[in-house]
Amino acid sequence: MMGALPVLILIAIVVTVMEVFVAFYLIKKHGMKMWQTLYTSLPVVVIVWIAAFIYS
Repeated sequence: MMGALPVLILIAIVVTVMEVFVAFYLIKKHGMKMWQTLYTSLPVVVIVWIAAFIYS
């Protein structure tokens, strides 16, 4: 199961980077506030990282 660890961590890193880009897009194009983007993006990032550590 150790072979799956880098793949899950890599997926979590990619999702985190994508969520950062989504947050910047929402702030710039839709005029959302920082707390609104955190409210939408942070739960996704936390769930992905928890799943990556639980299933690895």
